Amino acid sequence: MNSVGVPEIAGNTALLSELRLMKTGAHLPHALLLHGPAGCGKKLIAKWFSMLVLCESRSDAPCGTCKSCRLIAEDAHPDVLYAEHSGKRGGFSVETVREIRSEAAILPNNGEMRMFLFTDADGMSIQAQNALLKSVEEPPAHACFVFTAETVGALLPTLLSRMTAMAVGPVTPAECAGVLNARGYSADEAQPAVSRFGGNVGKCLSYLSDDAMRQAVQTAAALTDAAARQNEYEMLRLLTAAASDKDGLRQTLSLFDLQIRDAAVCALEGELPRLGCDAAAAKALAARYSPRRLMKMHGAVTEAFADLDGNVGAVLTVTALTAALTDC
Repeated sequence: MNSVGVPEIAGNTALLSELRLMKTGAHLPHALLLHGPAGCGKKLIAKWFSMLVLCESRSDAPCGTCKSCRLIAEDAHPDVLYAEHSGKRGGFSVETVREIRSEAAILPNNGEMRMFLFTDADGMSIQAQNALLKSVEEPPAHACFVFTAETVGALLPTLLSRMTAMAVGPVTPAECAGVLNARGYSADEAQPAVSRFGGNVGKCLSYLSDDAMRQAVQTAAALTDAAARQNEYEMLRLLTAAASDKDGLRQTLSLFDLQIRDAAVCALEGELPRLGCDAAAAKALAARYSPRRLMKMHGAVTEAFADLDGNVGAVLTVTALTAALTDC
């Protein structure tokens, strides 16, 4: 947040300008999807958008100083409701969706609109999405639904067709370093994070502030290197060590899966922004495996997540994963 309470958004000036134009032209979407990689700032922009819609200033929204902006900055505005996450995948229960639908029928406490935010909607079940469909299709005039997700494919086509989808783009490494400097990190402190994650501000901040994140990054990078060298023993050693903490294991596997994705893009000579944490290791993996085999590796990681969700023991899960990766 800056000094007057408005979230500081790195980059994405075109996106913010388009949202402002929607507000000034009275063409705000009744349902908005902000999509992009984890850590790119989707939730921060969703909060900024709520301020934009509910700001009391007619000429300088979001102003950050009016009562509405201040309440949103403090997560205390009665007309800004965040849907509560639940379940192993962090989705939204049908009960939660029904509660939101009931709330959407209630007139605003202040102003003209109510905002309903479904952040990190990637794990939203089909049942929950179907329960929400009618509200998004025929919303009350005073209701605006905002979703954030890593990909548009996270939502059903029937739901997606009734909302405006806008991509949140990456910022440059230099812009990211500037944000980190503004947050109190020196250039020397910021450099290792930026070298890992480029312009992904969220991941860089997590890397700098979270010991568990740094450990997961180191393990995922080493695991990528071991897979590139087809060193089964090293893969098993790394995964077994990570299995001592189930949450840490999930984080490691998520980062490793992004490394596999980057390797697949590299193998196909694609130019998509990298999402992983070690470009050199991803390139080494791409040199060893074909895109088809990399997809098999992704499938093996996906199956490992399913095993963990099904309460299969972590050690047994990583043992099976190592065997599957070796067979790819």
